[in-house]
Amino acid sequence: MALVKRSHEDRAQTLVREILTCYVELEKEASLFPSPRVNGLFEKLVLTHPQISPITTLLRHLCSDGEYQLEAYWAERILNENTRDQASAMLLNFTYYANYIDLIRMEMNAIASVSKGSRPKAFGVLGSGPLPLTSICILQSFKKNKEPVSVHNFDRDSQAISRSSELCCKLGYSRDEMHFQRLDVMTDRCDMFDFDVVYLASLVGITGEEKQTAISNIVKQMCPGALLVIRSAHSLRGLLYPVGESSVVSLTSALISQVTSSSKRGLVYVPNEKHRSDDSIWVADDSDLTWYYNYLATPSPAFSNSTKLQFVPMLWGSSTTFLNEVTEQIEGGANISYVLGFNEPDGGGATGGSAIPADTAAETWQREIEPLRELGVKLGAPAVTGAPNGFTWLENFFNACDGNCNVDFIPVHWYGNFEGLASHIGQVMGTYPNKTIWVTEYANNNVPLKDSQIFYNQSSQYFDRIPNITHYSYFGSFRSSVSNVGPNAAMLTEKGKLTDIGSWYLGRSATGNVPRGAAGRSAVFGGGSIVILLTAAWCLL
Repeated sequence: MALVKRSHEDRAQTLVREILTCYVELEKEASLFPSPRVNGLFEKLVLTHPQISPITTLLRHLCSDGEYQLEAYWAERILNENTRDQASAMLLNFTYYANYIDLIRMEMNAIASVSKGSRPKAFGVLGSGPLPLTSICILQSFKKNKEPVSVHNFDRDSQAISRSSELCCKLGYSRDEMHFQRLDVMTDRCDMFDFDVVYLASLVGITGEEKQTAISNIVKQMCPGALLVIRSAHSLRGLLYPVGESSVVSLTSALISQVTSSSKRGLVYVPNEKHRSDDSIWVADDSDLTWYYNYLATPSPAFSNSTKLQFVPMLWGSSTTFLNEVTEQIEGGANISYVLGFNEPDGGGATGGSAIPADTAAETWQREIEPLRELGVKLGAPAVTGAPNGFTWLENFFNACDGNCNVDFIPVHWYGNFEGLASHIGQVMGTYPNKTIWVTEYANNNVPLKDSQIFYNQSSQYFDRIPNITHYSYFGSFRSSVSNVGPNAAMLTEKGKLTDIGSWYLGRSATGNVPRGAAGRSAVFGGGSIVILLTAAWCLL
């Protein structure tokens, strides 16, 4: 007995030490905002303990059964009420009704932020259960503003569909508002094409493999531009609800098949004499690209015979010949609709900047660029860096112009994560509200492959959804072995093969080619025209 007691005490002390270690590491973090490290520490508190991990799936199955029984019990109570008002009052007494109201409010705000200001009108809810609270709360949020909406409920349990249909009829919802259909997302064809937003309940897919199967089946049948909302969990709630992050990371097989095309995409490209075969990659018949620039006033010889890519001249730095060079092209029959101003004039030569004083640039602009307006050419402002001094340089430039420099669009450069990119573009839009935007250089530099791929998908999705962004060109049209933004940002491997990012950018499927120096698997946040929102699941039991 003494040995057994000592053994239990030792295991308890080990667990205490593990918890204390996690606590100390969490205390060191400057922020507990979700990140791989922070999430990992929270999960380690429980999920990775050898005595807990083996029963996690079993616990989730029990949670699923328990939640079903709880909903079925309350659905029966509501159905047993005599009048609609009494049934509605009983619904309000459901233990977690207020939680659902708050959760839907949060999710509707998130959906609105990526929906171009338009409200969705058709929802699909997978795993709606016998008490479809998500659907009811969605309808209530729209009815409050007298907006038309329909919700289609899906569940693999025919009894849940029958009961929830009867319940919604009892509550006064019409057949135009609420629809019900038995569907097993794991095995049946999931035709989601008619829905603006599709919800996936947190307990649809208990394991990571099941969740991946569910998401794969759904995404393949969704309308381009629709939104997928995945209910998930984090930290200790991962004991009862599946954690969604790993499923999103493994979505590649589902999302890569949904190839995106965009007429906004262009190419920033400087041909490499050592790898001339790379030139043809960008002008292939199935390439998605429509325009290109090369930091020069004249087109690249490699593309001189191409009718696919429209050339956009750039006045990189100080010049006395730019106007003549562009004019000659126009008079020769070239389609020159746009020109770009100075390249990173606020930056130094070490990073490719032209390092031109604002007053010199203003003088050069008025002499070499402004006259092109008379020829119908649209003019792009100087493309400053994404640093704060870029805004200062542009302000000084326009002041020096004294009203004599007219721009039609603002080029943007950004290197860093997506949050920074979106914030920077928002600041540009706020500073120049009446101008369209071209993002002429962007990448998430020197990061792991997964992060680079996630950034690419987030950013291209974002650009395609914002009408004010009319053109964009990813900075990565080179081999990974010569990349100055890290190998994982490159669109070509060291052998000249398209990486996943390169293939996606051309409007094709993933290649699986990993750039040299990279490791790990592909990951997509929002492939195709899908935006995936991960929402922390409320503890509903």
